[in-house]
Amino acid sequence: MAVDPRSAEGMNRQVTEAVDAAEHVVAALYMIPTAGKAVRTAEGLKNSLAMDDAAGSLLNTILDHAANRAAVLAMGNPYVIASFPSIQNYVCAYSNAAVSETAAVKALFGEIPIRGHLPVTIPGIATRGEGMERPARIASGGVGHVQQNAY
Repeated sequence: MAVDPRSAEGMNRQVTEAVDAAEHVVAALYMIPTAGKAVRTAEGLKNSLAMDDAAGSLLNTILDHAANRAAVLAMGNPYVIASFPSIQNYVCAYSNAAVSETAAVKALFGEIPIRGHLPVTIPGIATRGEGMERPARIASGGVGHVQQNAY
């Protein structure tokens, strides 16, 4: 199910029902940093890394219902996790290119190995170089177990 900032507020019920029915939940967050770009919010201007209030509220709802079986994919901005302390399973892809999407999902479900280490420090969360290494767990095309706490 695709949700964007314009539709997030009105999709809370639909998303909650889908999350409650799902065995695993993958929330891909597409927040690409843009230098010098500010976003106007109720609190004033925020940098371009800030998540829209409606989308952030929806992510909190997803995490309230399924934090232990949800994987959050950061498709461009590794710092998102700092605003959502209830995230338990996190993968940073640093890009929203199709190849990054495919690799993140294949890694998450064990089709390809994970050799991920943060190139940055996320204050209060993880330091530069932290991450994990895990071999592929299944043959390509299958669905494996979601690994918790991935970087």
